[in-house]
Amino acid sequence: MSTTPSPLTTSGAVEIAASALSGWVYTLAIADKERARRLGIVSTPRVRQWHLDLAALGTATVALGAALPDAPAPLRRTLAAGSWTNAMLFLPLAFRPGLADDRRYRVAVAGSFVTTSVGFVGFAATALRRRRAARR
Repeated sequence: MSTTPSPLTTSGAVEIAASALSGWVYTLAIADKERARRLGIVSTPRVRQWHLDLAALGTATVALGAALPDAPAPLRRTLAAGSWTNAMLFLPLAFRPGLADDRRYRVAVAGSFVTTSVGFVGFAATALRRRRAARR
């Protein structure tokens, strides 16, 4: 086994680290609502969503990157991009909840969901295909 992590696994590890750091923002939003408001945070639930998505998607990215380090490169890039954008798109809503109704924001979210879905489904299909081939 290589001691050098793949770019996908590294991306996931950095995303988990970002989640750990975003926990401080979430703590501030809960513990000091006035200071959070002065910083522009108006929706604590969106901060929580951002924090948890970074953790969940980063963990899933590390797991899939480790399980299938030689998955097709376009698939690895798609998953990495989707994992980051899917999580990060919650952060603007912490400051401007009304963005959820903005067509441009919705297009970005839809693109992110498509990218993440293609990445995860592609990894599952790759794993299933390889598993079946190994049984023959």
